[in-house]
Amino acid sequence: MFHTLSIALTALLSVLSIMLAAIFLRRTGRISADVDAGLLKLTVDVLIPCLIIDKVLKTNAFSNAQNLYLPPLLGFSLTCVAVLIGLAVAAFVPARQTGLATRKQKRTFAACVGLLNYGYVPIPLIAALFPNDDRTMGVLFLQYLGAEISVWTVVLIVLTGKFGTKAFWNILNAPILSILIAVPLNLLGHSPLIPAAVFDSILPFFQFLSDAVHAVGLGAIPISLLMVGLTISELVNGKAIQQRRRTAMKTAFWSVLVRLAVMPSIFMILAVTLPVTIEIKRVLVIHGSMGSAIFPIVLSRYYNGNPETAFDTVMSNTLVSLLTLPLWIAFGLYLIGNS
Repeated sequence: MFHTLSIALTALLSVLSIMLAAIFLRRTGRISADVDAGLLKLTVDVLIPCLIIDKVLKTNAFSNAQNLYLPPLLGFSLTCVAVLIGLAVAAFVPARQTGLATRKQKRTFAACVGLLNYGYVPIPLIAALFPNDDRTMGVLFLQYLGAEISVWTVVLIVLTGKFGTKAFWNILNAPILSILIAVPLNLLGHSPLIPAAVFDSILPFFQFLSDAVHAVGLGAIPISLLMVGLTISELVNGKAIQQRRRTAMKTAFWSVLVRLAVMPSIFMILAVTLPVTIEIKRVLVIHGSMGSAIFPIVLSRYYNGNPETAFDTVMSNTLVSLLTLPLWIAFGLYLIGNS
């Protein structure tokens, strides 16, 4: 367990160092805000899809049916559970204890505490914890699929307080499309119905394309982490936080309790008790240890949420997760017997 803790801590520090570098570069003016939109599009539309295609095509994890259908279901359903817990806290705990006075604040809290960080940080952590393990990475991307679908369905409905079909088209984004393309190709490539000689004669013609996708995908993790650091740098405003300090502290307490205590416990119980593959157990441990995703802060600005509540909810448990993340990971991997 202590060996796993040291590996997890080292991986987290590696991730953190890139994010801190991005904050430094932004604060010193070396990376201006003008490049943010371009970097985001590059990351979401090119780098991450190439990483997904590269890893998914190479893995043999989907030879086990569990690794194919369970991760998306878990990614979606566990987000729903977290959102429901957030709604329960907002509805039944008095506002004087949560700092959530309005319906908009309560909806925003539930949406933000419900969506865990399912991409930018888990990807490099799994790469560090399980090097050269394409099976676990492949399962991670399918759980990513379920979590991404939950963003544009459950999370958005809770955030806006209404059901809207237009936002559902956002499900058809580049990362999801790359998964939907790569998984069938993976299954086709491992199909016993197609003779190996067919692939031996065809694949060499596409080797240059595979090499290009692999090379581009290598940039996904560092650029993604730079984007997270740049986003955090833009959101940190000490004066604004100080003005709402008491309310922010109350919201932060419940955010940390739900996201970093209750939900990790649920994930760990599932990882230990479910009769599933070791890859699914690993992904449950890593995902369950995460703090909230940062993206709901952006969503709150465009979909009638409360940006201040979103910031207080997300950033509080994100900062605390720097301490709890390696502990939960080490404990979870110890429980599933993967030290």
